[in-house]
Amino acid sequence: MRIFVIGAGAMGSTYGGLLHHAGHDVTLVDIWSEHIEAINREGLHLDGISGDLRLILPAVRDPQEHGVADVAFIQVNTYSTEAAARTARQVLKDTGYAVTFQNGVGNIETLLEALGPGRVLGGLSYHSAAMIGPGRARHTHRGPTWLGELDGSRTPRLQALFDACAAAGLQPTIVDDILSFIYTKLVLNSAINPICAAMGIRVGEIPRTPGADELQTRVIEEALAVLEAKHIELADPDIMGSIKAHCRAKFNKPSMLQHMEQGKQTEVDSLNGAIVRMGRELGVATPYNEALTWMVQGINAQRRLVMHGAPIDYAELEKQAKA
Repeated sequence: MRIFVIGAGAMGSTYGGLLHHAGHDVTLVDIWSEHIEAINREGLHLDGISGDLRLILPAVRDPQEHGVADVAFIQVNTYSTEAAARTARQVLKDTGYAVTFQNGVGNIETLLEALGPGRVLGGLSYHSAAMIGPGRARHTHRGPTWLGELDGSRTPRLQALFDACAAAGLQPTIVDDILSFIYTKLVLNSAINPICAAMGIRVGEIPRTPGADELQTRVIEEALAVLEAKHIELADPDIMGSIKAHCRAKFNKPSMLQHMEQGKQTEVDSLNGAIVRMGRELGVATPYNEALTWMVQGINAQRRLVMHGAPIDYAELEKQAKA
């Protein structure tokens, strides 16, 4: 199986590296030049719970000159899905397909629009990873990988994808309703990531921080009301209880908090922002999700400006405002 991993960040490097280690023909695709150059110069260094691996595999910025792929793993952040879809359309063979392992919702629709019906599979990952530096990623948590055809069918390509992920130690499971699992993780991520990002706290601090636990409850209640109106049945019948138990037991930094601290764009628009948009369409009020979306957007924009923009001259800004 020839695999192009589009988005070779922490998760893309982990999935691509482990699939390569299992014997598959993997090419990593990313726009981060230093990362690509380091991999091509020294190999991909993947450490953590899967061992300490030095993997020699190709990494490119422009994959069009490197043949065609049987499958494209889409592992970019959600705000880059349109660009990833265009890349997948260029590199996939006529019978090839894309599978998304991204957070949030809307990614499948974007890929279908670019690639056409029948050329997209749904996926979901509960693995965790972190970027240590250019050419180096760390596999930090092993969880399930859910896979499914959008129509619930069992196909040879789905089985082949399952076999590849199983050989790579990615713990795949085929499910008949992949969308229910995707929406379940939407609620999970929306209830944890933006609260940590906005408040600067870890997951386990949510139930131990005044106001954070109650805010989380309201966010979940709104999300469940939207999904009930949308007639979507979640894979977890007690998602509220599961999220609360998860938060009491874990003290990791979710990816959105890491992105906030690094001055990177967050994925809040495809999480809480998506809940707000669906709520508007269905006539379901989502004031807590909307306020949390605005808060993360504002903090993120200011953090990115301070970290990556020109120094801010507040005295000059006041002078201009008075004028």
